[in-house]
Amino acid sequence: MSWAVAGMVLSGVSAVGQVQGGYAQAKGLAAQATMRRDQAKSEALKYKQQGVAVLDNILRTDAAINARAAAGGIDPFSGSAGALQQYAMSKGAGEYYTTEEGAMIQLRTGELAANQLMAQGRQAIRSGWFGAAATLGSAAVSYKSLGGAPSTRTTPITAPVTSPAPVTSPTSAPGAIYRPISFV
Repeated sequence: MSWAVAGMVLSGVSAVGQVQGGYAQAKGLAAQATMRRDQAKSEALKYKQQGVAVLDNILRTDAAINARAAAGGIDPFSGSAGALQQYAMSKGAGEYYTTEEGAMIQLRTGELAANQLMAQGRQAIRSGWFGAAATLGSAAVSYKSLGGAPSTRTTPITAPVTSPAPVTSPTSAPGAIYRPISFV
């Protein structure tokens, strides 16, 4: 096997390695994207837990207002007791909606990060293919410049044989005058 053929084979192996490397990198990035989505869901669940705690606090506050008003012989659903319930409910609702927004922000942020990682994975695959194409193209140019494989031609190529032209010097040319050089 000639060096040119060996170079082509090694370039082919390198090209396959580049493509496989691109797919492996994309697989790793896809795993990171999945992990990022899971992290976002976990963070969103923490916000949901905070929201449940807010709702529980609203119920406890409402129950405490009702109990105190009833213990004092006041209608718990009107007057200042009713106003306290409305105030506690509005503050609690605002806090609850804040936790819901936090959960939504976490989910959207996680999804955006995951989509970015997936885009990087697709680019890694493209880079692998383009690298492989460049490697094979470079190998083809090198193969062509080395002359490729020997031809399978059976008839030898011969050039006509001619006699060499006579060599002339300034002193042997016809009509040349020999002049000696003096160093005085």
